[in-house]
Amino acid sequence: MRIIAGKAKGRTLIAPKAKNLRPTTDRVKESLFNILAVSGKRFLDLFAGAGSVGLEAVSRGASRVILVESHRGCAEAIRTNIGRCGFVNIPLDGTEGGSGQDIEVVEVPVDRCLKLLGHRGERFDVIFADPPYERNLIGETLRLIRAQGLIAQDGVLVVQHSAREEIPARREGYRIEDSRRYGETALSFLRLQQPDAHEHKQSGDGSVRPDG
Repeated sequence: MRIIAGKAKGRTLIAPKAKNLRPTTDRVKESLFNILAVSGKRFLDLFAGAGSVGLEAVSRGASRVILVESHRGCAEAIRTNIGRCGFVNIPLDGTEGGSGQDIEVVEVPVDRCLKLLGHRGERFDVIFADPPYERNLIGETLRLIRAQGLIAQDGVLVVQHSAREEIPARREGYRIEDSRRYGETALSFLRLQQPDAHEHKQSGDGSVRPDG
């Protein structure tokens, strides 16, 4: 794993030996950040693994990044990778004298963390969720994010999932704005439904189209 672009471009990242760890490939990550502009935005990385996606957001100038990972070995790897990338000394806003400390690692289960963030009044411009494939975790994650009001106005939720999994977007109050497929992996881009959501042509049925 490596950082693809930004302040820490080319830095390599470590990953622990974890049974269910499935790092986002460079191809998928590069496509994700080609679609999303994250500079100056608040970014939440759920099921963060070794932190590859969240730290890529830091490198590309996100103003606040929270990485959520309950596996202790993975959480420790994230903290190590923050140091390897030099983020403890690099201001996120790119100015001299900045603290560079607006990166938070939360080592608790995602459902518990979402409730905590909601209680804190946190709002995010981009939320990235990469739950274990085909474990029926997507629906509950979408539900909690919406219930806790964690998506900022005009914010986007991106779910990385198995191409075989359907996203229960409409049921949970979202619409699927775009979907991309990369072999057996897919990225779905969701936004909250608005009162006039029935006017949108996008059905939100979880279908994906190939990308590359």
